[in-house]
Amino acid sequence: MIMGLEKLIELAGKIENEELRKKTIEILKDIKLTHPEFQSYERENPENVRTPFIVNDTVGIRELIIHTTVVTEACIKIAELIEKRLGVKVDKDVLIAGALLHDIMKVYEFKNGKPTGILLDHSALALAELYKRDFPQEVLHLVISHAAPSTNPPRTLEAVILHYVDSLFALVEFGISQSLKKEEEKEKK
Repeated sequence: MIMGLEKLIELAGKIENEELRKKTIEILKDIKLTHPEFQSYERENPENVRTPFIVNDTVGIRELIIHTTVVTEACIKIAELIEKRLGVKVDKDVLIAGALLHDIMKVYEFKNGKPTGILLDHSALALAELYKRDFPQEVLHLVISHAAPSTNPPRTLEAVILHYVDSLFALVEFGISQSLKKEEEKEKK
């Protein structure tokens, strides 16, 4: 099974719009901030990024690449189900690009599972970079509205899908981390 950035690039290959596919793959292959103001930010290797998340005042840690892969694959499946069973068209290109890029700038926000102290969070950094790279506003909207709570809530079907899939997997990842902790505690006894 392919994991890591190669898997994300493979998923980006499902984007039918050639221009959006190329832009998405380009940023996945070379994650960087191009604005001069952000050149001093240190970038963590995406394969090593572990990010904290909070559920019920409890902090968990997740791997960026695995989280992004699972969220993207789930978004694709849900979009297919909505189209097949509900007869509603989902812009899968926008959804896939948004899912792949929604957390991509966490490579600057976290190092060793701890915040780096930069002033802008990953959503704001991604919004600025994707805007500079001329991504469509629909993708920008997914990136800025994915986290809860947000001052810019999801306003499109694609944004709603990403928002809730991302939230669902935070709960799933929390459940997994709690199960692993219980297993470790049993082994110590």
